[in-house]
Amino acid sequence: MEKNSRIMKRSGFRFLVVLAVLLFSFACNSKKAYNAPDIRDGYAVINIAELKDATPQFFSLKIQNKRIDFFVLKLGSAIESYLDACIKCYPHKKGYSADGFYLVCQYCNVRYPLDSLKTGVGSCYPIPIQGELKRQEYRISLDRLRKAKRYF
Repeated sequence: MEKNSRIMKRSGFRFLVVLAVLLFSFACNSKKAYNAPDIRDGYAVINIAELKDATPQFFSLKIQNKRIDFFVLKLGSAIESYLDACIKCYPHKKGYSADGFYLVCQYCNVRYPLDSLKTGVGSCYPIPIQGELKRQEYRISLDRLRKAKRYF
């Protein structure tokens, strides 16, 4: 009886260790959610006065039970927008981080100067998402974002 009790205690302890490791790994692997943009008339709307030059501003938006992450970048008078997903690495669901004047793929660690995102590096580059500038607002169609959900 005492032997069975020790085996049960060890098994319970092992189970708890495995459970803790799994919970920790899922918690560490989940990608950060960002603030949601304003939504108006079928568009995600970003006030360009709030964008800092050469600093990607990340946003999260839930569409059809899927969180779509994207960022908007102001470089001088130009404004660009991209999915927070790499054309090559998106299956890993890691996205990007900003590091000074660089964007860094969180999966393969490739670094891009912010002024060269359109060309990327090899097959690794952020997926562009077309938007439009209208007065002091940058607008991205919700239909466009909905079509991008496969990357998330």
